[in-house]
Amino acid sequence: MKKLIIVVVLLASYSFAGDLLPLKHGVEFDHKGHQTKKVGMCSVCHGEHIGKIDGFGKEWAHTHCINCHKLYKEGPPTTCGGCHKTMSLLRQ
Repeated sequence: MKKLIIVVVLLASYSFAGDLLPLKHGVEFDHKGHQTKKVGMCSVCHGEHIGKIDGFGKEWAHTHCINCHKLYKEGPPTTCGGCHKTMSLLRQ
């Protein structure tokens, strides 16, 4: 029974994970895109659990996301307007 519950949770989280996730302040996160890129493994961002990222917020994203984008030289520019779409619209 425990294995069945784990499988159901994994399948449910995988189907949700394919969506474009709206975050705060105009940031949209392409979870599926990150799964298929070099990141590949859930544990890179999620640590030991599947689901919400412990400690996720402004500080976490500004450290982890920006560093990863700089490391792989992919994704949006690592400027405010690169991720925060509402800010890039205001500057136009």
